[in-house]
Amino acid sequence: MSEQKSANRETCEKMFSSMLDQDWNSFQACLADDVFYRIGSGEEIKGKENVTKTLQGLYSQVEMQTPDIRQVIDLPESDQVIFEFEAHYKYLEDGSILNFACTDVLRMKDNKVNEWRVYVDMKPYYDKQK
Repeated sequence: MSEQKSANRETCEKMFSSMLDQDWNSFQACLADDVFYRIGSGEEIKGKENVTKTLQGLYSQVEMQTPDIRQVIDLPESDQVIFEFEAHYKYLEDGSILNFACTDVLRMKDNKVNEWRVYVDMKPYYDKQK
């Protein structure tokens, strides 16, 4: 039996796929103009141009690898999609791979990502800095 995906979930999956491909035009097409983005308790980033620049800066140091999706909770009645996954990044400097447990909560408006909150276990990053 095939899983019925909401339009919101399809938008989120397109956004993540665009990030893997570093197709920033397709990525931006998935975001509301005034999107809110925040990693944990870090700096709030607003606007799709600023979010894109932030991720482009990150991807100048690491290469996103295909994540292992554990669970997707699609809540079309509340315009939310929640992804639980293991993220994998390859450091361009030395080729090492870091794995992060991560949950992204995406709130949608008019089938665009309007609010994107990333909850990630940064321990692997801090361990690498030692």
